[in-house]
Amino acid sequence: MAALSSVDNHGRMLKRADPSTIQDKFMVGYQGWFTCAGDGPPLGPGHHGWLHWFNYPIPDGGRPNTDLWPDLSEYSPSELYPAPGLKYPNGEQVFLFSSRHPRTVQRHFHWMAQHGVDGAFLQRFAGQTDLEAGNEAIRNQRDEVGDRVREAAEKEGRVFAIMYDVSGVPPDRIQRVIEHDWMHLIHDKGVLDSPNYLREHGKAVVTFWGFGFADSGHDPAVVRAITTFVRNNTPGGAYIMAGTPAHWRTSVSDADTNPEFVKVWLEAFDAISPWTIGRYHNEETNNWFEDQKIKGDVELINERNRLAEQGHPNARHIDYIPVVFPGGSGHNLSEGKWKWNDAPRQGGRFLWRQLYNVRRHGVRTIYGAMWDEYDEGTAYLPVVPHKSQLPVSKTHKFMALDEDGYDLPSDWYMRVCCFAAESLRGERTITETFPEKELRDYWSSHPRYEEGISRLPFDDECGKQNQAADQRAEGPPPPYNFDTEGVRASAPIPPPSTRPISSSSSTISSGSSSWQPPPINPSSRPTSSGPGSSSQSLNLLVDDFSRQSISDGKAARFGAPPLHPNHPAASRSVPPEPWSQWPPSQWGARPPPPPRPTYTPSYLPAAPPPPLRPRPSASSGGSQFGDDDRARPQPPSQHQTYASASSPPFPQLPPNQPYPPEAPYQGYSYSPGPSSPPPNAGYYSQAAPPGALSYQAGPPYGGYGAPPPPRPGSYPYPGQAPAGRPSPSSNPLEYATSMVNRGEVQLKNLANAGTKFWNKRTK
Repeated sequence: MAALSSVDNHGRMLKRADPSTIQDKFMVGYQGWFTCAGDGPPLGPGHHGWLHWFNYPIPDGGRPNTDLWPDLSEYSPSELYPAPGLKYPNGEQVFLFSSRHPRTVQRHFHWMAQHGVDGAFLQRFAGQTDLEAGNEAIRNQRDEVGDRVREAAEKEGRVFAIMYDVSGVPPDRIQRVIEHDWMHLIHDKGVLDSPNYLREHGKAVVTFWGFGFADSGHDPAVVRAITTFVRNNTPGGAYIMAGTPAHWRTSVSDADTNPEFVKVWLEAFDAISPWTIGRYHNEETNNWFEDQKIKGDVELINERNRLAEQGHPNARHIDYIPVVFPGGSGHNLSEGKWKWNDAPRQGGRFLWRQLYNVRRHGVRTIYGAMWDEYDEGTAYLPVVPHKSQLPVSKTHKFMALDEDGYDLPSDWYMRVCCFAAESLRGERTITETFPEKELRDYWSSHPRYEEGISRLPFDDECGKQNQAADQRAEGPPPPYNFDTEGVRASAPIPPPSTRPISSSSSTISSGSSSWQPPPINPSSRPTSSGPGSSSQSLNLLVDDFSRQSISDGKAARFGAPPLHPNHPAASRSVPPEPWSQWPPSQWGARPPPPPRPTYTPSYLPAAPPPPLRPRPSASSGGSQFGDDDRARPQPPSQHQTYASASSPPFPQLPPNQPYPPEAPYQGYSYSPGPSSPPPNAGYYSQAAPPGALSYQAGPPYGGYGAPPPPRPGSYPYPGQAPAGRPSPSSNPLEYATSMVNRGEVQLKNLANAGTKFWNKRTK
């Protein structure tokens, strides 16, 4: 795409990822789940706006959910939001990014392109898409993030595909939820209309993660029915990938003991991707896992593929897509239940050992978990290099890249991703020796996207006109690879020690470079709908994502979205109803689809909708969280940006309803064990404490994959109201009673707000 095509000092051009095949690609998971107060409409009245960075604001007794701290040095000011209660050692305010901001999402995909990562599996949590369970608000927000991912992938020449996480949804409802949402994505959101949606042999790639885990209660017949529905109702067909338990082949440990699931994996899916986070934590245990698990998996799949080539009935070709991760730590997320730095990164050696062990088996696709997973410490995105750059807190600690004693640049793990991608394209061999020197010299041999090398297309009006001329002559996108091109390369540049950062002082005029943006598909990006005045158009041009790449990290705040009136940074007057048009027209984003008033649920849910469940790690009966530490009610606060005296905190759970148990990550024994342990021997055997939510059927909570379920008063998802709330038509008397009770709660909140205001004034 025009935003990212550049020439390095060897005359090589970085091309777009090929959306026509999943083969020979390094893909990453993309959560896109971080939100901040003031970044857009909240999930509901009274919601404080923070998702995943904090359970709720620290000044109100909240806590951070991350150990790793992101490096924010390259984000522009309009992308950053103040984090209440956190300061740097020099007293400066701490800021964080939001996954709702289009510039931020494009920046993340920009880094994918810079480092040769082909694209992302966008995580879509099935429980959050269940409208019949009252989850419209969070479903709409996930749709919004999906729009930003599509736009970023198209602009940055990356591919994307949907990966459903089915954990936490009752087994008897999962089929209905998936079928409804997949049709919503195809017909309402038009995800398959994107030229950058990943396909294999013309079939859209879609992944279902979480079926067949121990104690999940899934029926193999239902899983088959879901895959059949998706194949029959996806235009052009579907290439379906299974995110399976690590022990899928032997039906032990984290896998359902029903042997029928092995047949399901081999007969109903096109690819198998075993979930390995938490199954090993250092090079030694990874070597054991490769010998005992990966080797046997590949042998079985190769044998099945030979049968498929011979025309054997029920045999289909299957791809094996292993999962690798850079390390992990979820201490803050688990409130200290999980070990600090439980899977040390070892300066990249842990990740490199995984890459070496999977590449030696000839795999053609690798799945890196996860690009933006700061919560549990598996993120590849930039992390601050040194402890001195971390926020200070009396109650929580944070982690920098020097935790293991290595002095590394913040983009170190994205560099390792690039080497992995190059090996899949046949440009590099992954050897057993960790290439530390080559990684430190990374920018001497890889494309750099500074203005000194390539002029970014939104820098001037001429660039926009050149793009428009090129749009008419675009053909299909070429394969993603490095090729020697007949273009003039810039002068050699000495290798920097860290990722290059564009600087306004280094800007070169448009006439100083012979490079021109590659052609763009005009239908691949949203149409700007900005006002027509020249002064306004100039500002819109700078921030319009239909014409630009990523701006300088110190760029002015052009076209920033309007702040909520209560946002701490909103010191000047704010137009009424700032979210009346969302997303803002300045973003140049696709408008959301119109509401569908004709939708009526066909049944009332019997239980509250499931919260986002973490992907299970291997836990051998470790102690579960049984302390039932409910969040205490909090008085209104200046940090609860959207709190309202006329509405209760959003939403509330019954006071007698405990939060679900969670299994600590460190309960798993990492020492090599027998290759075939007896079924469920001491594994997930501990019963849930009395009162656990009945709708939480599924794999136990674990260390890595997603945060623990929300507690009352933290960041619950919409629809987590008491089960079976009466309606005026079904039960008028109970409905009237519930409305009276809600009114009492609102009056109490109003009284509390008044008391707090009076106390503050009379001090």
